[in-house]
Amino acid sequence: LELCKQLTTRGDVVYATCRTSNPDLEAVGVTGGIVTGIDVTSADCAEKLRAALKGVSIDVLINNAGGMGSKPGLTWDEQTNAQKFASLDIDTLALAFDVNVVGPVRVTKALVEQVKEGTGKIVIVSSLMGSLGDNSSGGLMAYRCSKSAVNMAGVTMAQELRGKKIAVGLVHPGMLRTNFGGGEPPAKMLKYFKPVEGGARGVVQAVDALSMDTTGGFVHGNYGEGLKPLPW
Repeated sequence: LELCKQLTTRGDVVYATCRTSNPDLEAVGVTGGIVTGIDVTSADCAEKLRAALKGVSIDVLINNAGGMGSKPGLTWDEQTNAQKFASLDIDTLALAFDVNVVGPVRVTKALVEQVKEGTGKIVIVSSLMGSLGDNSSGGLMAYRCSKSAVNMAGVTMAQELRGKKIAVGLVHPGMLRTNFGGGEPPAKMLKYFKPVEGGARGVVQAVDALSMDTTGGFVHGNYGEGLKPLPW
């Protein structure tokens, strides 16, 4: 939502795809339009996207859909407990990979022929939680593994799309105050979550900075205060 706001405000033509719309998104007034019924975990997602965006030439494709991989109806603590190795709910692995890995690959494969050769960009919103080098605490196994995997998918796309001069970037937006995870984090964690405005600014800066010189890179949007390279 905040990405749509900032990109629309600066004059970009934005096509917002989602499962269902809401008044907040409709109030943004995205100039390309809102495409509903898009679930990145559904096999018919690709066909729906191509039909809805037929004839559209894409400058930047942003893969923003993602999830923790938890089953619905759980509190934040229950979700994190289900992804600790000792108490792991094995189903969370498949759930996380379906949204965070298969989803971006499915969407990108569906639309890559419409991304402009020579100048086009593909961005995957990833997470520092997918970094092997930064993992010093464990936990959130399914989410971590899925973000590591989508980073590899992004780098593979970057290599294979070099011939078309389409740049691919991976960006960590930071820990933001959204409804990610479907529940309110515990009070002790709230201080780590920052406003969405800065997170979106950082993603936009990463989009603008992405080029063939930096394709395949993994950066922190850093809340709009200057991009930072991240460890794999």
